Amino acid sequence: MQKKWYIVFISLLVIGIGLGISYLQFWRDAGVQLPTGVAMNTAQGEEYDLASMDEKVRIVEFMYTKCPDVCPLTTQRMMHLKEQFKDKGVYGDQVEFVTVTIDPENDTNERLQEYMKSFGASEDPSWIFLRGSVEDTKKLAEPFRFLFKDNGTDYLVHTSYAYLLDKDNYLVGKFPMGEAFNKDQVYNTVMDLVN
Repeated sequence: MQKKWYIVFISLLVIGIGLGISYLQFWRDAGVQLPTGVAMNTAQGEEYDLASMDEKVRIVEFMYTKCPDVCPLTTQRMMHLKEQFKDKGVYGDQVEFVTVTIDPENDTNERLQEYMKSFGASEDPSWIFLRGSVEDTKKLAEPFRFLFKDNGTDYLVHTSYAYLLDKDNYLVGKFPMGEAFNKDQVYNTVMDLVN
């Protein structure tokens, strides 16, 4: 009899852990949408209205230009993805990228424009680089649970995910940044949404 209760307890524990993992992976992100009531500007200094974005699938990346590792590597992989989407004829019309600096005090418009140029995005209307106040950037990042903090060094501590939004700007996926940003997986997931 004691063995039976032990098996029931272990089974319930495994089910509970499984449900907890499912919640953290899927259900917690259900209904997350890109907030629109946030003031942002493009790297060229023009006001950008998040409420009037066209219906497109988007990859949203939060980064800062002084980042020594995951940010530039993710941006580089997005640069290669852009070419793949261009080859399929979906880039611009159905797919676009949004990159948001989490260090607006240091990432001036000029600095962002240099960063854009180094990744082939300076003349690209379908890859939008945004900056706003720290407060507005936090408001934009908060629904995605993207956290960032200045610890008083040259480097910011931040969450390491990029986010995939559907045509209605709802979160449908997230991808690890840096080395773990699997370009092929991202490409296939985006193409499934587009088709």
